[in-house]
Amino acid sequence: MQRCIVIADDDPIIISLVKLRLGLARYTVIATTDAMAAVALVRAKEPVAVILDVQMPGGGGPLPGGLAALAKIKTDPLMAKLPVMMLTGERNPEIVMQAMTEGADDYMVKPFKPDILLERISRLVKSSGMVWGHAPASATTWEL
Repeated sequence: MQRCIVIADDDPIIISLVKLRLGLARYTVIATTDAMAAVALVRAKEPVAVILDVQMPGGGGPLPGGLAALAKIKTDPLMAKLPVMMLTGERNPEIVMQAMTEGADDYMVKPFKPDILLERISRLVKSSGMVWGHAPASATTWEL
């Protein structure tokens, strides 16, 4: 199983911290600072989970960038089951509810403890059952 995670956050320190902690747990972390670039990365890299900040560039509509990316992921039939965690400094209860309504699987507020982030991401990955629409590269093909 591919152990790739896409993160979109406009703070390079947060990206570095997430890459370090998840990298130590043998996840490959691919990062961007733009919400819609994250959606493109999800389509291209087929990760096991996505981590999005709420407030970041690239939304292009009434929703903040991270919520717009979340909505695109959760309304696309190929990506809808993909676990998405919102990792953000946004504590406004209305934003939290909007994220959950848009389909966020978890919501974690900054500052955060990297070990708790790892545990919550690992649980999302294990419980999601997300399978991309093709056989994994390691699958064996039997010919008769």
